[in-house]
Amino acid sequence: MIKTVNYLLYNFAIFLYGIAIWIASFFNAKAKIFFDGRKNIFETISTKINGDTSKKIWFHCSSLGEFEQARPIIEAIKQTHLDYKIIITFFSPSGFEIRKNYPLADYIFYLPLDTSAHAKKLLELFNPSMVFFVKYEFWYHYLHQLYKRKTPIYLLSATFLEDQIFFRWYGVFFRNMLHYFEIIFTQNESSKALLKSIQIDNVIVSKDTRFDRVNDTTKNPKPLSKIELFKKDSFVLVAGSSYVEEENIINQFLNKYPDKKIKIIIAPHEIDGSHLKEIQQIFEGKKTCFYSTANEENLMSSQVLIIDNIGLLSSIYQYADTAIIGGGFGSKGLHNSLEAAAFGMPILFGPNNHLKFPESIQLIENGSAFIINNSEEFDLYISSFIDDEVKLKNISALSRKFIQTNTGATEIILSQITF
Repeated sequence: MIKTVNYLLYNFAIFLYGIAIWIASFFNAKAKIFFDGRKNIFETISTKINGDTSKKIWFHCSSLGEFEQARPIIEAIKQTHLDYKIIITFFSPSGFEIRKNYPLADYIFYLPLDTSAHAKKLLELFNPSMVFFVKYEFWYHYLHQLYKRKTPIYLLSATFLEDQIFFRWYGVFFRNMLHYFEIIFTQNESSKALLKSIQIDNVIVSKDTRFDRVNDTTKNPKPLSKIELFKKDSFVLVAGSSYVEEENIINQFLNKYPDKKIKIIIAPHEIDGSHLKEIQQIFEGKKTCFYSTANEENLMSSQVLIIDNIGLLSSIYQYADTAIIGGGFGSKGLHNSLEAAAFGMPILFGPNNHLKFPESIQLIENGSAFIINNSEEFDLYISSFIDDEVKLKNISALSRKFIQTNTGATEIILSQITF
């Protein structure tokens, strides 16, 4: 009975979500991109695949972060199994719009909303040999239809928490989805233990594939001449995927300590015109410049560089001495801290949301990341990093070692896959 009710509620929720996105698309830019991206989606897929009978591997990622977790697996497969084509689908526009031209994918699409009809139609077009879902993606109809077709499904870099619906008495419908996976690859032992408590035993602890990805990034970082010119010999703080809360805290520090020799790079989570203008207002009275219009003169004279381009952040971290990661003061979730850690530096973030991200907890336990609750705590940390070179060097070494000792997930996962 509970399972049937959950099934009906799930379908109703998907229906309502589609209606809500359609309504929101009239006045919300993100919703419009989400809605427009799925217009005539099956015609688009059919035209592009056009009877391609090659063996295909389908990767589904919710957004950009999940794509980065899938990326090491995709790249390894492309090196060793040239007879397979790669399909990537995204749920979120922030993933699709940034990675829609990713060169190692043969096909990239938005994922149609999860209905039984959509799932059947999509799988007829894709006809995948195997499927990888990443981290938190549990779409019932897609999983159910894949299972019926006897297509191997793998869950990558998964994390599970005790308060998730899978572990509630009323979560039987969602628990059943977990049985559809051939193997669930988890980031940690605690997730495996939680799954074992509900009789899910097809679990392997592989750690997080992002460690492999960020470690590879440090080996051949993309040089950025503008950032090099801006940095020169200065101490540099990077605000990665920042929101207003982080930006305000940084500005308050600059107001209180005008004599501290520090330069700021703001790489905001949103680069729409309104937020960029807001950042300029926050740092009013300081010399600022935008990356897109930066030249030698304004880079040399500015204290704050605002990144108004997409896709540069992971390369920018190579020039940082320390970083503050966005999302720790709001409710949307903490952003990627591993990219910064890979280049070796102390990392700061607000007190919210980090418990959902195992790497954040591990970085704190490792002594290379620190929670700040307010601007005063931020001031103390940043001042100590600037004034104590030995402390900065030691913490930076801890960050690098943390990344290097946690690599290897890609190898573990691929060793368990039958091609």
